[in-house]
Amino acid sequence: MEPPLVSVIMPVYNGERFIEAALRSALGQDFSDFEIVVLDDGSTDASAGIAREYARMHPRHVRYFRQENGGFCAARNAAIAAARGRYLALLDCDDLWMPQHLSHAIEALESDPQTVLIHANVRFIDENGAVLAEFLHKERWAQWGHDPFKAILLRYEHVACATTVFPRALAVELGGFDLRYSGLGCEDRDLWLRLALRGKVRHLPYHAADYRVHGGGVSRRRERMLCGRRLLVERMTDFSEGRRLYPAALAALALSEAEECVPGSERGRVLRAYGTAIRLNPRDLRGWRGLARALLPSRVRAAHP
Repeated sequence: MEPPLVSVIMPVYNGERFIEAALRSALGQDFSDFEIVVLDDGSTDASAGIAREYARMHPRHVRYFRQENGGFCAARNAAIAAARGRYLALLDCDDLWMPQHLSHAIEALESDPQTVLIHANVRFIDENGAVLAEFLHKERWAQWGHDPFKAILLRYEHVACATTVFPRALAVELGGFDLRYSGLGCEDRDLWLRLALRGKVRHLPYHAADYRVHGGGVSRRRERMLCGRRLLVERMTDFSEGRRLYPAALAALALSEAEECVPGSERGRVLRAYGTAIRLNPRDLRGWRGLARALLPSRVRAAHP
């Protein structure tokens, strides 16, 4: 049997609540030349049974693999190793695709061999599917077409993981997802940056996916994510572009810390972080605007969000 054009990479760990909806959204594409590689990372719930049943019902499209729990990066890399497609598309087991996602992405990739990463707009939903927010860039990415590396590293723009499609051979050549980010996050941003150094990054201005927000432990996750972001900034100094942007990247890191603190109870940390951002990159107005907001009395902030 001929290999498919696209391999959908779906890692799962104890995702019984959502995996069926994710699989249905992938199988419901208006594009048919794909496989779904479900990589079970040692789940202890009913995820394995659900995935195996879908593999039985849809043998042409769904393949199931299992490994001992090794974490998200290792699971994605194992799925990539099992993939057969020319392109990889990421879909986590709790997210959803819109029916036109793959057809639009593949048309864009096939029309320009210099393009190494396609991404699009995403919407945030809660565990019950209710819409929380829309992250629809429209034409915002157009101004960063000349320098997507800068846009991603300095956090001017975001690449929504569930909307990404990219060449498998290049991802394998680059080593896939870096295991140093395991448990910290930023492994996806790291790969987007390395891809951006090899070709064009193209944003498609349509709603491609729903990203599901759920779970607890926000403050603990925040500290881990900040560690991952620090690692990313240091990791990018392996490349001349990352070294050139290093002070600005540290400033963007401080901005992200300030913006994720609780304004009242962590006011001192917020002010220090904005001060660091301004010192490192005074031309970035985000730091000045953030500091001005932080210095406003709380009643004024409430009246003018």
